[in-house]
Amino acid sequence: MGQEGGGTGGQGVVFTEVGPRDGFQNLKETLPTADKLAVIEGLLATGVDCVEVTSFVSPAWVPQLADAEAVCRALDPARLRDRVRVLVPNRRGLERALAAGVGHVLVTIGVTDGFNRRNVNRSVDQSLGQLGEIVAAAEGAVDVSLSVAFGCPFEGAVAPARTAALARACLDAGAAEVGLADTIGVADPAQVRALLGAVVSAGVPLDRISLHLHDTRGMGLANVLAGWEAGVRRFEGSVGGIGGCPFSPRATGNVCSEDLLHLLARMGAGISADLGRYCQVATQVAALLDRELPGRLHRAGLWDGRLLSEAPAG
Repeated sequence: MGQEGGGTGGQGVVFTEVGPRDGFQNLKETLPTADKLAVIEGLLATGVDCVEVTSFVSPAWVPQLADAEAVCRALDPARLRDRVRVLVPNRRGLERALAAGVGHVLVTIGVTDGFNRRNVNRSVDQSLGQLGEIVAAAEGAVDVSLSVAFGCPFEGAVAPARTAALARACLDAGAAEVGLADTIGVADPAQVRALLGAVVSAGVPLDRISLHLHDTRGMGLANVLAGWEAGVRRFEGSVGGIGGCPFSPRATGNVCSEDLLHLLARMGAGISADLGRYCQVATQVAALLDRELPGRLHRAGLWDGRLLSEAPAG
């Protein structure tokens, strides 16, 4: 059990770390494969439930992840089948993932045609049709992330009913988990509650819903708390708060993983990850990138109740 955890039963959180994919894809520079693997192994060592390690997208689109095969083949095969997920944009991406030994995959579908065409070069209906093919061909769970579920940079506000209908269609197509992604960070807690209500009313159970939130406008952790209080137990985040979508203007990082997990643990959630180790990985990433990361916990440290003057530094 992670530090400051202790929740039981329905209070347990299933957490997916997306930094090695969603974080590294948005860097101007390309990290060496060995550095990526060091971060991935560090994250797995925290005990986190799942790590999204890369994307099998064309290197022409995302050159930062051109080493997807090399990354996956360097990992322990048992972990590839159990605690690793990769993004696949299409059937070709799935074939590459399967050849590299990965079973658990993620498919992203933009809720709007405007975003989906820029992200994967097809309409929403075309992506939904292909989802069924991927589910049929996959050798493990297929999750779906619904991008711009709360708002789109190209089409504006998104009606909850629109996202809810697509979420139900993905579930019907065989998705194991349906993620609601605030890709451009425009959601607020009231919107989170409203969208969750619409998605559940459309027939998607709460235990099949995950939240992927960004902190673009400082609402990230507030939105996490709103989702938690509404009954969501599946969340995603990025170590240190790195990342963003390269196909969305002004999209900054995801909610910081260790900050998110710390919040939920303080609320009584059971978490699998060791927060102390998570903070060490965030510090490692900051050193690799030679920059200060948005996350707070890895800089402030866990607090054990002692006076700050008495607590060890770091």
